[in-house]
Amino acid sequence: MSLEQVMAPIMQQFREIETCIECSAANMLQVPEVFYYAQKAVLHPTAPLFDQETQTLKPRCVRALKRIFILCDHDMDDALNDEELNEFQVRCFNAPLQPAEIVEVKRVVQEKLGEGVNDLGLTLTGFLYLHALFIEKGRLETTWTVLRKFGYDDEIKLGDPYLSIPFKKAPDQNMELTSEAMEFLKGVFSTYDGDKDGVLQHSELVELFSTAPESPWEDAPYKDAVDRTPMGGLSLSGYLCEWALMTLLNPNQSLANLIYIGYNCDAASAFHVTRRRSVDRKKQRTERDVHQCFVFGPKNAGKSTLLKSFLGRPFSENYRPTSSDWYVVNVVNQAAGTRKTLVLREIPEDEVKNLLSDKKSLAACDVAVFVYDSSDENSLKRASELLKDVARQGEETGFGVPCLFIAAKDDLDSYSNGIKDSAKICQDMGIDAPVHVSVKERDLNNVFQRIVHAADRPHLNIPETEVGQNRKLYRHFVSRSLMFVSVAAAVAVVGLAAYRSYAAKKNTSS
Repeated sequence: MSLEQVMAPIMQQFREIETCIECSAANMLQVPEVFYYAQKAVLHPTAPLFDQETQTLKPRCVRALKRIFILCDHDMDDALNDEELNEFQVRCFNAPLQPAEIVEVKRVVQEKLGEGVNDLGLTLTGFLYLHALFIEKGRLETTWTVLRKFGYDDEIKLGDPYLSIPFKKAPDQNMELTSEAMEFLKGVFSTYDGDKDGVLQHSELVELFSTAPESPWEDAPYKDAVDRTPMGGLSLSGYLCEWALMTLLNPNQSLANLIYIGYNCDAASAFHVTRRRSVDRKKQRTERDVHQCFVFGPKNAGKSTLLKSFLGRPFSENYRPTSSDWYVVNVVNQAAGTRKTLVLREIPEDEVKNLLSDKKSLAACDVAVFVYDSSDENSLKRASELLKDVARQGEETGFGVPCLFIAAKDDLDSYSNGIKDSAKICQDMGIDAPVHVSVKERDLNNVFQRIVHAADRPHLNIPETEVGQNRKLYRHFVSRSLMFVSVAAAVAVVGLAAYRSYAAKKNTSS
């Protein structure tokens, strides 16, 4: 029985088997070929490129090849002409195609796929068909060579050399998009907004990221972070907010996706590093355009409801506890006409201890708010404890942040002494009086503008514990004591110099 008869049904059933070869060490039959195919399976694997079950290119491979096609289509006419095909051939294989070879390539494609070639040259459909044909014929090294020449790794993602960010930043510094990158993103939005309605529909978003390995906003923390239309569309503001959030949380991912959708410049032109927050505090102002706010509070205090209201979503009586961090982002218009991007990060009560176990956890925070149910004494007590925990962490690590107290559910009757107790807590900790809000009554009391205002003034509203206040008084006392000692020493020196001068003059006159 021939090997093919034995293996054909097995390879048909188990598509992941790439090669079957008969060999004999005793007879030296096809021994080198065994090692060749073993090496080939590692260097040029089939699995990332081709789905054996459906006999089609895998989605990530299609996305990468589409991006390569677009990069090679210099005249942007959706076809590779003879000159562009030659440039592609030289870049990938260091050898040009002869005119007869180009004609033969087009003929092969056109015979099998009419739409693969048009009057202008080889279309994207034809380009993809050629690579599927190479793979089917066992010439996987051809497709892998193309992918690797354009910077893709074994997972068909751009490799680290293409995604390196040259900036070094301290824990209390952030990355923000430059005006150049913002203008590029606005241009991309306009290009893919086919119906010019100011909204990228879901299909348009899919097309926008069709040259990336996958759409970056399909999963947390981006999926539910901005306001969307009922059909999942994004306005320009929401689209830019998603990019701002991705740049804040994962600059490397942001850079990768910028490159995937056509940004041709390096990271230095795409990002800039903000000034350290410790420097902002000394200068008593910040130059940041994106602020991150940590939202603390006990269970059922109204944190999630506050975040939903930030996205303009209607109030709901249904309570569902948040089990993991949730981010929302939107633009806040200030009284002076400026616009800041505000990121709210809800931190579940059960996760606070874990968060604060990291000594640098507050470094990324520009402002913190503590939400409590104004009708519940225990809720206020717990919010006060959380405020003290965060204040203590800031004093111990040097990453103290401006803090605000938010009295939620203001439509409910406050418990007796509730207003007095909350005001005293704020006074004792050295922060502003609580901001009273009622999402249900749509009375937000400019809370988001107040949050941005607090973040813009990083030297104010930084809470102090009793230990911190005593330590501050002690440092102040030591500083004053040293000043008095210095003044006394200076007076003594001047007096001694004057006495010596007087004595010298007296001796001279004698």
